[in-house]
Amino acid sequence: MIAPRGGDRKQDNRSSEAHHPRASAQRSRENADPSERVHPLPWFLIMFIGAMGMWGGFYIYSTPSGSSSAYGDQRTATTLRPPEATLTAAVAVDGAQIYAGKCASCHQATGAGISGVFPPLAGAEWVTGDEKILSNILLHGVNGPLEVKGNVYNGAMPAWNSLSDEEIAAVLTYIRRNWGNQAPAVTAATVKVQREATQGRTGPYQGGTELAAGN
Repeated sequence: MIAPRGGDRKQDNRSSEAHHPRASAQRSRENADPSERVHPLPWFLIMFIGAMGMWGGFYIYSTPSGSSSAYGDQRTATTLRPPEATLTAAVAVDGAQIYAGKCASCHQATGAGISGVFPPLAGAEWVTGDEKILSNILLHGVNGPLEVKGNVYNGAMPAWNSLSDEEIAAVLTYIRRNWGNQAPAVTAATVKVQREATQGRTGPYQGGTELAAGN
């Protein structure tokens, strides 16, 4: 049997496709066999990396360090630490916060005190009166009978001389301007003067009479 020649085979394939169009369409839809290819980086990414490298080199070269790069960064922790805020007259002290932490447990957050035990601060003549006497109360404290709004309280008010002049002035200003009180503010300078004027006192004032004398 004689095998068909090449031309005959091609003619047979064309003839087969002509007789079977569905098989030809299926072959045309088939994907090509996968093959490994080289996928280089995009050109714009290569250019970006190169530009960043050039910029970094220029930055390092042009930035003065003050010393040889062999010594590295000469900054210390002290240099890098942000400056600490100092307490000056320009820095406001929160009198309300001091009152809440040191006074409210006795005189209450409302300034009403506790009847028969702790005198009120709201409307109290000692609070809205002479600021020097009021400063002395916090600097040295008061023991013994003290009349407040017509009622006599026989207790002990501790000294708060551990507070700074600014802190005492802030809390005194707070109680003189709250709960209906409308008295002028107390300055740190006033507290400082009273602290120096009464520095010889070693104990609390004994009642309202001695306190009123202001010695």
